[in-house]
Amino acid sequence: MQDIDRSTKEAPARVLALLVAANGHIHTDELTTLERLDGFGRLGVSRARFIDLAQRCLDDLGGELGEQSWLRATDVVYVNRLLDAVDDEVLRLLVCRLSAAAITADGRVCQAERMLYNHALARWRIDSQQVSAAIRHDPVH
Repeated sequence: MQDIDRSTKEAPARVLALLVAANGHIHTDELTTLERLDGFGRLGVSRARFIDLAQRCLDDLGGELGEQSWLRATDVVYVNRLLDAVDDEVLRLLVCRLSAAAITADGRVCQAERMLYNHALARWRIDSQQVSAAIRHDPVH
């Protein structure tokens, strides 16, 4: 697994990349949705860099995530290190807002996406009403 640089400005993009990669693929629908919401620009990465980050998450976690209904201890450590690298509450909420849009872009949310998204919300102490409000008040639809 990759070493997480907690000082990186890419930390929010890494978390979003993790959630996008949770289903074992990087779907065009998800990328298109993120482009429409200016997600890459708002997180300070290019589309190409985001895809690279998502591919690294796929390589680190492998395809097993979708085959289980819980996070293994090693996965929890990896995911928590990514989540903890984002310490700004505004960026955390933006990542949750963009994640909600991306993981629903293909019309369904798989178990792994739901599991990681819920874990992020719990770890960051963000509830679904806060995310809904962020979606409603987002100037970029």
